[in-house]
Amino acid sequence: MKLKYHVPRGTIDYLPAYFEKWKAIEKIWRKLTHVYGFKEIQTPMFEHTELFIRSAGETSDIVSKELYTFEDRGGRSLSLRPEGTSPVVRAYLENSMNNLPQPVKLFYLMPMFRYERPQAGRLRQHTQYGVETIGSASCFTDAEVIHLAMSFYKELGFDGLKIQLNSLGDKETREKYKINLINYFNKYLGDFDEEYKLKLQKNPLRILDTKEENLKPIVENAPKITDFLSVRSRNHFETLQNYLNDYQIEFSLNTRLVRGLDYYNDTVFEVTSNKLGAQDAIAGGGRYDGLIEQFGGKSTPAFGFGAGMERLIFAMEKHSLNIQESSNVEVYLVAAESVAKQRTMDVLFELRKERISSDLDPFFEDKVGKQLSKAAKLGAKFAIIIGSEELLNDTLTLKNLESETQEKISLPEIIARLKRK
Repeated sequence: MKLKYHVPRGTIDYLPAYFEKWKAIEKIWRKLTHVYGFKEIQTPMFEHTELFIRSAGETSDIVSKELYTFEDRGGRSLSLRPEGTSPVVRAYLENSMNNLPQPVKLFYLMPMFRYERPQAGRLRQHTQYGVETIGSASCFTDAEVIHLAMSFYKELGFDGLKIQLNSLGDKETREKYKINLINYFNKYLGDFDEEYKLKLQKNPLRILDTKEENLKPIVENAPKITDFLSVRSRNHFETLQNYLNDYQIEFSLNTRLVRGLDYYNDTVFEVTSNKLGAQDAIAGGGRYDGLIEQFGGKSTPAFGFGAGMERLIFAMEKHSLNIQESSNVEVYLVAAESVAKQRTMDVLFELRKERISSDLDPFFEDKVGKQLSKAAKLGAKFAIIIGSEELLNDTLTLKNLESETQEKISLPEIIARLKRK
């Protein structure tokens, strides 16, 4: 059959088997964020475009290439949400969360949209999970969030993931560094196209994040930002490293790590896997102490991280990790004879009233063997068979589809047993 319509490029259908993995991961994510004291937040799927331009930066790939932007009927420019931090910060300010006990610790699990080249585990529509801690300048907060991320991956079964760590310093640090970086890159202007020449003018740190093979040797020999750190930034970075060592979290310093957004300062980090090739990051984040001030609030320190759920599931497959939460029905009801149809339906609704997952063949036409075969294909653990004998004795036949054993038992006993399980 030739289909007339297909899913748009960069999107997928989230089928039930995929969601069985998804729900198992989400369950661990929600439990762990609760353990660490985070509360859930959801923001609108679209925001005013200026929000992302102001936070991510005009030269960032998100703003210059990847925004899904449209104009509404009122002539306002709106964009689908490409990342989670800016909307959460906007919500923090707009809802006066600065009046709550600080820091405010928030987590999210929300769809994002980026017009980028689809890759394995990277989609134009994807779901991002992440946390934001707003109102703490302590490097303990940096360590806590990194610890949360690594605890999450450990619970999922990952082994061998690495932390890449860097400091972008404070404003004083970056101003000094930018001057040195511009002087260095000016020697290689002939190797830059127009896009990179613009980055050099607007924000030369963006060049350090290059994926262009011909520019990587140039970037490799560029000055290191850690050589320009102010006393305060150096102390913050060294104390963080001490915390991570105390928590036995292995990390390596990567002085080229800048992340893809302009709002970061001081600590930035990525979690990487050695099984994903060149694009090896599965999570990343850092400190963004100046973002709230950019949005009109008081200077407020903050730290967070985000990652893609689809990318995570892809990474789990590469690491041969398979956790899932079954969505199969637990009990399948079989009407052995036509006289048992009504009783079978009555039992179905009794089970559902007790919140026991159950189903039946709505046609009541197949023989018992075919109905049991369908129950097995649906992954049911038990079948309840009802025929004239069961009607006469006011019992039900409970069949364990795994052990192939069965017994006659009353409905209250079945309900009690299934609830214990």
